[in-house]
Formats: sequence, structure tokens, C-alpha cells
Amino acid sequence: MPGLTAHWSVGEANADLGLPVASGRLRLARRLLAKLLWPFLRHQIQVNRALLAELDAVRARLDADEMRLVRIDGDLAHHSSVLVRHEEPLERHELLLTHLERATGDIIRQFDLVQEKVDLGQRQALARYHDGIGRLRTAIDELELRLDEVDAAVRSARDDALAQAAERAAEVVAAESQRTLEGAVAAAEKAARLAALDAFEEADTRRDAWRRALDDVWLRMSQLDLFLAEARRHFPEPVPPERLAELPSGFDSLQAAFAEAFRGPYEVVRERVSLYLEDLAETGGPVLDLGCGRGELLDVLAEAGIEAYGVDSDPERVERCRAQGLDARREEALAHLAGLAPGSLGAVSAIQLVQHLEIDELVELVELAARAIRPGGVLLLEAPNPENVVVGSSLFYLDPTHRRPIPPALLGFLVGARGFGDVEVRRLERAGQASPLERPKPDEPWADAVGALVDVVNFHLFAPADFAVVARRP
Repeated sequence: MPGLTAHWSVGEANADLGLPVASGRLRLARRLLAKLLWPFLRHQIQVNRALLAELDAVRARLDADEMRLVRIDGDLAHHSSVLVRHEEPLERHELLLTHLERATGDIIRQFDLVQEKVDLGQRQALARYHDGIGRLRTAIDELELRLDEVDAAVRSARDDALAQAAERAAEVVAAESQRTLEGAVAAAEKAARLAALDAFEEADTRRDAWRRALDDVWLRMSQLDLFLAEARRHFPEPVPPERLAELPSGFDSLQAAFAEAFRGPYEVVRERVSLYLEDLAETGGPVLDLGCGRGELLDVLAEAGIEAYGVDSDPERVERCRAQGLDARREEALAHLAGLAPGSLGAVSAIQLVQHLEIDELVELVELAARAIRPGGVLLLEAPNPENVVVGSSLFYLDPTHRRPIPPALLGFLVGARGFGDVEVRRLERAGQASPLERPKPDEPWADAVGALVDVVNFHLFAPADFAVVARRP
């Protein structure tokens, strides 16, 4: 890069003063002199080179700044030309705004004139309206006078017609009332007899239930008397442990009365379980009813001619079933299933049993049932429905032997996960169940939002109290 001035070029030429020595005359003398002066000039040469490097850097920055200034000058010239081009449109816009202000003033004045004309027209129309109302009132008054005359004539004719009709109807009403009175008395007597019969039947049902409960109490008392007599015979020796284990105590002694009070009378429960007859009949038997209780399902199956038997851990329930001629055995459900031959059953049912089991016991019951049922057989499990809020929060815990509520989705999943197919969850509608809330009509306000809320309330408050899972063995 050439120097900026003549002094700069001279400095660059003499930066390495002393080295090298140029050729020519007296070269040897100059060389000797350079060697003598070298110790003194070496530092100066380094300083000179450093200063030249700094000066080169400064010169480079100055060149860059000069280029930026050139670009800025170009930009300023461009903007100046743009401003010059926009001056003329701005002037035109100012002229347009002036014309617009004048036009706006003219429009406002014209609007005021139109408003005055409209006000005048409204006043004239109002005056004509009042005149028309006056004429209409006059016509209405005349019409009312004529209507009064017509009304008087109609009343007179009506009174005459009513007097004649009353004479003719008196005879008809007398005869008809006699027949109606006789029919009403007969209907009342019939309704009273039916109500009395219903009341007597309900009283008989309740009396039989309490009589069975009382018989159960007397049985418990006689068992206690026998135990006390045996204890006196053994005194002062202790009573044998096996005798103590056979003596009912705690809630076990109340199971029969509890089932009668809260599960329902025998005939009511028998009617409820009869809806499973179609599912179990097509399996061809034999049907095993786990936890058969009082034998309601066994009774329904026996009446239909289907081979069936039940197991229950309560000896009194087993004896009651046997007294009715039903095949019932005193065994634990899981132990009995484990001892069966594979494919030896047509169906396995468990009515209101699974909620008494722990979850591991429930899974084992399904697995053992899948082993014992032959292909095409049916597994039927019924339990309380916790989707109903009243059942899940209150009624389920009436029975202290219940472990925990089992949602329908969970029970259906367990059955399907352990080898069964065609798993169906049925929510059981019972007679006498409360009616759900009605959805609003589509044309009523907020029909969709209120309808969705009604659906949620109906599902959780009016859902069936029980459900059943019915599945088939592939």
C-alpha cells in the first residue's frame, strides 16, 4: 500500500537503517561502520518497525471509514431524491384534505335540512294518527252497543233452550246416575278386596320372614344351651376346641336374618335370578353355583330340568337347600373348583359372591373356572354396581363381610384377561327402580348443556344397583 504523504514514504524506506549495506565504493568501510553501530541501532529498528505496523493499522481503519463515508454520501443522496419525489404527492394530499373538509361541511348542512324535514313529517303523521284513533274509538263504541243488543238476545234464547234441555236431561241423568252409582260401588268393593288381599299377602310375607328369623334365634339359643350343658359336663376341664369352632358367633349367627332383611325374601331373589335361565340352559349342564346361599338359582334350574349343584361354606344354608331337595355341598368355592376335572362343567355361576373375595382370590376363581368349564360353557358373575353412587358409598357397606366394590369394567377385564371370550357386562334393571330424570326438549333453552348434566346425574344416581358379567369359554 503506498504511503499517504512523501514523509510517510521516506519513513518506510529508512525503517531498516544500517541493514543491509548497499554495494558500491566504500562498501567495506560502510559495512565496518554498520557493525560498529549495530548494537546501538538494533533497538531503534525494532521500534521503527512497530510504529510502522501501528501506522499501517491506522491507515487501514482510515481507508474503511472513508469507504463508509462514501456509502453514507450515496445513501443521503438516494434519500434526498426520494424526499423530492414525495413532496409533490404530499402537496396533492393536502389539497384533497382541504376539498374533503369543504365537502363534509356541505353534507352536514344538508343532513340538518333533511332532519328538519323528517321532524316536520313525524309531527304531521302523529296528528293524523290521533285523528284516526278518535274515529276508531267512535266505531268501537257503536259496535259495543250492537254487541250488547245481540248478547241480550242470545241470553234470552239460551235460557229458554237450557230450560228445555234441563227437563229432558233430568230424566236421563237420573237413570244414568243410578247405573253409575251401582258401578262405582261395585268397583270400590273390588278395589277394596284387591287392596286387602295385597295387604294380607305382604303381611303374610313379612310374618313368614320374621317367623324364620325367630326360629333362627331359637335355634341359636338351643345351640347355646347345648354348649353350656356340655361345658358343665366337662367342668373343670376345658371344652374341646372342635366344639368351640362349630358354635356360631358374631355376624355368622345373623347371616340368615340379614339376608332376609336386606337381600330380600326368597321369592323376590328367585325371580331376580330367573333371568339367567336362558344363558345357563343352553350350556347343557352341569351348572355349579358358587356360594349358593338359600338355593334360589338352584331351585330355578331344577324346575327347568337343568342339572345343577351348589357349594357354600355356611352349614345352615346347605341344610336348608337339602331340605328343599336341592343338591348343595358344604365346601369352599376355590377348594372345590381346584378339585374338579378339566372341562367337567357346562357353566359356573357366582351370584353376589365376588365382592367377598380379595383380588388375588377373585383372579384365582376365574382361572379355576376357565379350567373346569368345557369349551362353549358360560361363566356368570353378579355383583353390586358401584357406578351407582348410593350403592358405592352406602348400600355396599351394609354387609360387613364385603371387601371392596368391584367396578363393572374391572370385573369384565379380569374375566377377559383370564381366557374367556364374548365378555358382556349387563347392568340389571330391577322392578321398582327409581325413574331417571327427563332430558329437556331440544327447543328448550340450554337443552344440550342441561341434557349432558342430566345424563351424568342419571348415570351416577339412577344406575342399576347390580350388574352381571357373562362370558363364554372359547
